[in-house]
Amino acid sequence: MLPCDYKPVFNSLFKKELQSFLSNKRSLGCKYETQAHILYRLDKYIWVNGITDFGDSAMVDWAKKGDTESAGAHYIRISLYRQFIMYLNRHDICVPLPLRTKNSLSKSFVPYIFTRTEIEHLLQVADQLPKKRNSSADRAMPVLFRLLYCCGLRISEATALRIKDIDFNRSLLTIAHGKNDVCRTIPMTKSLSAVILDYLNEVYVSVLRPEFFVFPTSKMEQHGHASVYRWFREILWQSGISHYGRGKGPRLHDLRHTFAVHSLQTQINEGRDANLLLPILSRYLGHRNIYQTEKYLHLTAEMYPDILEKVEAYFGIISPEVIDNEAN
Repeated sequence: MLPCDYKPVFNSLFKKELQSFLSNKRSLGCKYETQAHILYRLDKYIWVNGITDFGDSAMVDWAKKGDTESAGAHYIRISLYRQFIMYLNRHDICVPLPLRTKNSLSKSFVPYIFTRTEIEHLLQVADQLPKKRNSSADRAMPVLFRLLYCCGLRISEATALRIKDIDFNRSLLTIAHGKNDVCRTIPMTKSLSAVILDYLNEVYVSVLRPEFFVFPTSKMEQHGHASVYRWFREILWQSGISHYGRGKGPRLHDLRHTFAVHSLQTQINEGRDANLLLPILSRYLGHRNIYQTEKYLHLTAEMYPDILEKVEAYFGIISPEVIDNEAN
């Protein structure tokens, strides 16, 4: 669990629930420093105004954007408030869920989650890419796309991989400089490890130096996002998967989203507890906190209605949520 310096003392009628909610989030690996300050302000507002019911008109006023409050700060505050209300409902305190406040700082976007059949067909098409003279891209892309889907990497993490970052004996990947400069080591299957090693031996023939990029350009440099994206669009077209236009996907990053959703669906169907799954998935994906990972439970429940009841055990009543266009 991450260290937490701020430990607020709550005084309102809902002090026990607020403390329990905060303790629960921190037990799952969330630092919840800023959020703890917001919860203290909420508690103080409830206490000062003598509120006994969240349906009180005063609570409606509290949810409004303040005159000097930024759009981002308001979004964070109301999102946290919604989480707390959902927590109360899961513990038999029935409270209407306030309307979701859209983050005006980012564009709303629902990621494209590939079906397993689409993933299989996409990789088959990638394996049959036409050979190009003086280029190893036709051999690199099938392996790169497998890595994005099977390990949920960000495209920048995959293209930055060097041979020294892979432990082939233990089938481990080290992401030296992930988003927010977070370093993590993650496992992969032995079969994927073997595919990468076979590819490297084919590309480099006899010389395998630790500092070499796993997916180099013809000039032995790191592949850019644009070049990988061009191959991705070509493979989508040959796979018969429609692209809905710029900014509408499917995007390269949707392979990462798909990895998360498919992983959760498999694990939940096998009887795993979402309370235990999310912290593990959060660390695997390199998220800063579990809040960034929770959205995948919503997506999983929407795509696989057969596990809705199991997901509700974690979230309470699932409410439709718009997934923000983010690069997590």
